[in-house]
Amino acid sequence: METQEYKVQRLKNFDGIQLKENSYNLTIGLVLLFGILINTVMARFFSEQILNLPQAAVFIAYFVLGIGGTMIVFKSRKPAVSFGGFIMLSVGMGLLLTYILTMYSGHTIYTAFLMTGIVTVSMMIVSTLFPSFFLGLGKTLGLSLLIAIAVELVGVLIFRLDLGIMDYIMVIIFSGYVGYDWAKAQVYPKTLDNAIDSAADIYVDIINLFIRILSIVGKKND
Repeated sequence: METQEYKVQRLKNFDGIQLKENSYNLTIGLVLLFGILINTVMARFFSEQILNLPQAAVFIAYFVLGIGGTMIVFKSRKPAVSFGGFIMLSVGMGLLLTYILTMYSGHTIYTAFLMTGIVTVSMMIVSTLFPSFFLGLGKTLGLSLLIAIAVELVGVLIFRLDLGIMDYIMVIIFSGYVGYDWAKAQVYPKTLDNAIDSAADIYVDIINLFIRILSIVGKKND
């Protein structure tokens, strides 16, 4: 969740390479695809090596790379540095995804991937048509996410409840975040660095959306 100071910085970020609208959005898309490609390669070709590593080390690496990459992306105003942070973030997410994907069949993964793509594109289109609505969702989405996380933690860790409904709630929240972050991306100055930063925002939304859809589809196929 970004701070108000960070939003102001990006709104004032006219420095660096200026892009036309189509090039700006294309850059966001290409960076997103690059992150997903990293995850695909890790899960497809390096899953055995990753799974053979100590589990604690993998999850520590996930947090370090994820948090460190995110901080680099959001702090840097240099596209090359921001892109390096995005790669760190993608590798961190790839470690987590590799563990998660081993629990599901190829058909389930493909179905969840396809559904995530449809939801993502649909939310971007709707957000483009109704940007003001989505731009006003920031605080609502943030509060909803915090409450949902708290409910899950208390329900699962303390009361040992099976809160399958939370997957559906999280899908709604992260679908909203896709639309919100896409609408924000169109407001910021269309610089190369802002394109990378916006791609990082949307990438995290998509990965979380995919994980939740995967859980839903996986339970239905059991």
